[in-house]
Amino acid sequence: MPDEDLAREVQELREALEALRKSFEIVSQMAQSYLRLLNLYAEYGGLSIDVVIPEIKHDPIAREIVKILFDLRRANVSGIARELKGRRGKASRNTVRAKLEELKKLGVVREVPSEDNRGKTYALSRGVVRKWLELIGMPIRFEHANDY
Repeated sequence: MPDEDLAREVQELREALEALRKSFEIVSQMAQSYLRLLNLYAEYGGLSIDVVIPEIKHDPIAREIVKILFDLRRANVSGIARELKGRRGKASRNTVRAKLEELKKLGVVREVPSEDNRGKTYALSRGVVRKWLELIGMPIRFEHANDY
């Protein structure tokens, strides 16, 4: 009987130790991500989406559209233009449409099915979202993030 109790306690201690190891790995990954963010901040003076998509660095409208799609996850041309007008003071649907075509050719955005099957709806490509999440050190898998 005492041997069984001792074996059970040893097993419980092993399980507790394994749980601590896993927790330590997660904390270690988070610390590494935090240090990487600090390095990026020091190198670039801030964290912006153009670190992940350098092609839009000199295009403020395209950068803002990408930020809007990060915030809204998906939107049509009118929704993006409305949000862009609120952020920049002016916007036209024609400009938004042209920028979305450019971003689509770059592989930054993609067309997604709209909820009401009317018109085109746009979202960021999974590649861009994946790069951003890797940059900031978020261990999110797409099977857990249905919006992208």
